[in-house]
Amino acid sequence: MARTRWAVLIVPALLYFLSYFHRVAPVVVAGDLMAAFAVSAATLGALSAIYPYVFAAMGLPGGSLADFFGPRLTLTLGGLSMSAGSVLFGLAPGFGVAFVGRLLVGLGASVILIAGLRLASEWFGSGEFGTISGAAQSVGSIGALAGTTPLALLVEQIGWRRGFVTIGAATALLALACLLTVRDRPEHAGAGPRAASPGLRAILAGIPSVLVNPHSWTLGFISAGIYGGFAAFVGLWGVPYLTQVYDLPRVRAANLVGLAALGLLVGAPLIGWLSDRFHRRRLPLLMVSGANVLTWLALVVPGSPIAAGFLPIICFLIGLGSSVVVLVFAAIREVNDPRYVGVALGFHNVPAFLCFGIMQWLTGVVLDRYWDGALVAGARMYGHDAYRTAFALCLLLAAGAFVSACLAPETRGRNIWSAT
Repeated sequence: MARTRWAVLIVPALLYFLSYFHRVAPVVVAGDLMAAFAVSAATLGALSAIYPYVFAAMGLPGGSLADFFGPRLTLTLGGLSMSAGSVLFGLAPGFGVAFVGRLLVGLGASVILIAGLRLASEWFGSGEFGTISGAAQSVGSIGALAGTTPLALLVEQIGWRRGFVTIGAATALLALACLLTVRDRPEHAGAGPRAASPGLRAILAGIPSVLVNPHSWTLGFISAGIYGGFAAFVGLWGVPYLTQVYDLPRVRAANLVGLAALGLLVGAPLIGWLSDRFHRRRLPLLMVSGANVLTWLALVVPGSPIAAGFLPIICFLIGLGSSVVVLVFAAIREVNDPRYVGVALGFHNVPAFLCFGIMQWLTGVVLDRYWDGALVAGARMYGHDAYRTAFALCLLLAAGAFVSACLAPETRGRNIWSAT
């Protein structure tokens, strides 16, 4: 059983890897997309933002699906939707078709992490959930790394269109593997009698209890503030910022943005493990969210670009700060009814990805507001002041996340729902 419970997470982890890859992929091909479809930064931001908007809309439905249909079927359907969307995006003759492709990718990806963590809740104990959440975010950060430099190299070799079609085909194969290999519970793998799955009426009845719980919102706002800035930088504007303000080649800029994913890769499992080891949630939330505020201050306060030598540190710290979200996954499960793990995890996505989507669009609006008319190969060029103003929005969100962390409950790694 010790080997089986880890093995059952392999294919879901690979699907989550690809879902995170899709999440950040537009940052590398932002210039290609603006040139191919003749769109502005705000329009490109809207295209990128459809992904998180779908995540926000699918938060509670996705969690309910994972509770009702089970993680295996939910993961399979999510993978197939991601596959179809990626292929359609790569073949899109115009902006409208690309929009639909991105919509399908977001729809499929929105259930992957929820279903994966729901699966882990059946195979692992509560005291291990911070570690599992951290490991999941590490897998996601590897996907984010693959969506930076490796994708940039792939685009240089075969073009962005063929690249997305190839990725879509690989996603379809993983969805099939999930259907064939994943088992929802240990008893489904022959380890005992099967437990009854909750009925749809019972699951729907659990939604209001999550929504009216103030701790759900406090924790959700932490993720919204942290992840909104991270997604705006890593998922869309990091590479354009580094290429346009610092005149770096695309692959070099992608390398630097990849350090943010590396920060998440290092920080997520470490913070999750330490939180489980010392049975603390609130203290690490405060420490890491506070450090995240200081990181954004370094990008916003100076009137001129910071020295290029500090960029690797700044990029790494942006990712490290975002790793605190793994504790939110653990804590939001611990402040809600344990019968509705999927619903609670799904709710977390609502404020987090709604903020993600708004920031993708709003930062694009700010950049367009400060655009001086410069064009290179059909793509708009923005100056340091434009990016500095856009990143000021990320700073405000980071400060709000720190305030929410101050209000978060301390669960000590156990469920406190009966006390809420």
